[in-house]
Amino acid sequence: MEAVFWICFLIGVIYTIVVVIFGDVLAGALDASLEWLQLDNLPVIQPLTLMSGLTIFGGSGIVLLQFSALTMTIVVLASLGLAIVGVIIVYFVYVKPMANAESSIGYSIYDLVGKEAQVVVPIPAEGYGEVMVKTVGGVVSHTAASFGKVEIDGERSVVVIEVQDGVLLVSELNLD
Repeated sequence: MEAVFWICFLIGVIYTIVVVIFGDVLAGALDASLEWLQLDNLPVIQPLTLMSGLTIFGGSGIVLLQFSALTMTIVVLASLGLAIVGVIIVYFVYVKPMANAESSIGYSIYDLVGKEAQVVVPIPAEGYGEVMVKTVGGVVSHTAASFGKVEIDGERSVVVIEVQDGVLLVSELNLD
């Protein structure tokens, strides 16, 4: 049984070293390879938590075998218990807070509907101009057309009404 503990411990240590070197590539591959299990209802079961549990199981088993007079059954049960507690701690202290902290600067063009923009290239009644819109990632420019088929001069404030074929349909913003 000591060999099983060592194998579990070494797999966990090797996984940790590989993740430090290769980062998210391996985590994404593990996520993809475990997708067939459909563990969406069990958020605690993540590759990181599973590997930390495996490492804790192996490490605690080695330590308990070497430094205690416990029977093999008690050592296995205690190691399993410690691994389960470790998985829960890793999930709630590291995995869940990091998942909540992730943010993206990406956006969909459809997220711009309702946003205010500035006209940088005048928009003719029948044709296209250009607007600048503030997004999470900064200021972006997009091709725009007049929603009401009226001319909109440059440096005017507009609001994005709709998106059609990748073009923002805008209307002049009057706050009078």
